[in-house]
Amino acid sequence: MAVINRVNFKIGGPAGSGVATVGLLFAKCLQRAGLNVFGTNDYPSLIKGGHNTYMVAASPEPVYSIVDGFDILIALDQLTASLHSHELTHKGALIYDSDKVKGGWPTDRPDIMCIGAPLTQMAAQAGGEIMFNTVALGASMGIMQLDFQILEGMMRKIWARKGEAVVQANIAAAKAGYDFSKEALREPFKVKIEFVKREKTMFINGNEASVLGAVRAGCKFVAEYPMSPSSAILHLMAGHEREYGIIVKQTEDEIAAANMIAGAAFAGVRAMTATSGGGFSLMVEALGNMGIAEIPCVIFESQRAGPSTGLPTYTEQADLQFVLHASQGEFPRVVIAPGDPQECYIEAINAFNIAELVQTPVIVLLDKFLSESSMTIEDVRRIPVQIDRGKLLSDEQMAAASGFKRYAITEDGISPRCLPGQRNGIHVCSSYEHDETGFTSEAPDVRVAMINKRARKLAAIPQPIIAPSFAGASEEEAQILLVCWGSTKMPMLEALKLLGRSGIKARMMHIRYASPFPARAVLSALMKAKNTLIFEGNSEAQMRSLILQKTGYYIEKTCLRYDGRPFTPEEICEAAKKAIERKMI
Repeated sequence: MAVINRVNFKIGGPAGSGVATVGLLFAKCLQRAGLNVFGTNDYPSLIKGGHNTYMVAASPEPVYSIVDGFDILIALDQLTASLHSHELTHKGALIYDSDKVKGGWPTDRPDIMCIGAPLTQMAAQAGGEIMFNTVALGASMGIMQLDFQILEGMMRKIWARKGEAVVQANIAAAKAGYDFSKEALREPFKVKIEFVKREKTMFINGNEASVLGAVRAGCKFVAEYPMSPSSAILHLMAGHEREYGIIVKQTEDEIAAANMIAGAAFAGVRAMTATSGGGFSLMVEALGNMGIAEIPCVIFESQRAGPSTGLPTYTEQADLQFVLHASQGEFPRVVIAPGDPQECYIEAINAFNIAELVQTPVIVLLDKFLSESSMTIEDVRRIPVQIDRGKLLSDEQMAAASGFKRYAITEDGISPRCLPGQRNGIHVCSSYEHDETGFTSEAPDVRVAMINKRARKLAAIPQPIIAPSFAGASEEEAQILLVCWGSTKMPMLEALKLLGRSGIKARMMHIRYASPFPARAVLSALMKAKNTLIFEGNSEAQMRSLILQKTGYYIEKTCLRYDGRPFTPEEICEAAKKAIERKMI
């Protein structure tokens, strides 16, 4: 009996062969069929060549990561089958290009279907060999008996901008693969996709969701130097700048980008940049200027494996302590680490509001896994958005102002703010320590007063916003508390399902805000836990150190991964089981 609407898919081949294109189209077709979909990629830092893969998981229930092997593997070269055929599930299907691989597939997997399709030849007949990956996509849809109209509709949407001839050629290529695979099957494939009617959803990755959130928050200036894995943020913003009235500048370097957004934010517009750890290193001096001058800027930092160039196309969570302490001296900054694309959208909006509420830079920590992994979420554009510009004074308020003090010492530490050109608002804004008017001062009492004033500002951020989130078993029932931050949330949510099937009651605590840190809520959860294990994508347990610093609680058990790859649900599950076993001994 066929499994309905549950499938794991993988395609592999050299860079330049359209691996990502096919993976995304496969995912979007299943999204159009009404399923929840997760998709992610793996590729080396090569423009052409090297081994690339794209993986997709689809289910009627929410899906946050790849788990349990693959039902379909498309091999666009011999290397893909050699490396990944063992990952196929029982009675899975291997689809390969018989035009490029002669003599069939030697395999020690008699339990899987091997479908050799002349992908290149069929593509040439449809209009061009370049479309051999489209033929492969059609073949994968054919064995699952997906309604071809769904695939055809996707083809029309994707290729419409290139003209009807290109649309028709791709539809013909997909149909050739679709028909071939259906005819090649000796028995029905174990997976069948049936259309499910549901409300409109979005299939979106962390970078795209961050851009959508920034646009909804009213961002009007973007300055960025491209650096993977954040480059897509610049490209997306540039592609929509006229539509939304945004000025987008590709700068000569990250130093210029940071200084430009500081100037734009000082002038009164919501401004942002995006980079990775290497680029953020160059922004540090400007970050300090934003801190002492109390300029509200937003910086998206998508972590990759470092230091220096490191592994440019692989993921890591090793920039946490860096961004918390970047620049010399002490000043408050907000550091947010969303865990999935929906949180990227929500926290992007929060970042702009918070930046202006407390007049300080906000850093949103993404990573390669989150930036480039896509998942199905509800249409977040239906969520109402509130814009909070904090103590930004209107023209009317400034016209009535007398003796305006830009850095007035207030109870909450937040001073009134005006824009250049407003009446009665003239003041000094520099990188020097200053008094309430902005004039340079080196007086000890002024220095202490300003340090204390700036430090008080973060308390104005509402506690519910910074509080950690929880999932899984209740606090009372949980056998173990699994602690994580950032993108590790996604595989951990899948791990909770696996643990539940094993009869283990586990609870997840996901920390989004590293600064200000929700110390009381985190400490309360840790104190009540029977057993605790923290997961981090770095070698030094940087979040554990932060928790110890802020709460005095030391988490003894860690599971650290720093090979450039994200955690898998299976390894989280195994680590949790071992931690429980050690506790019982």
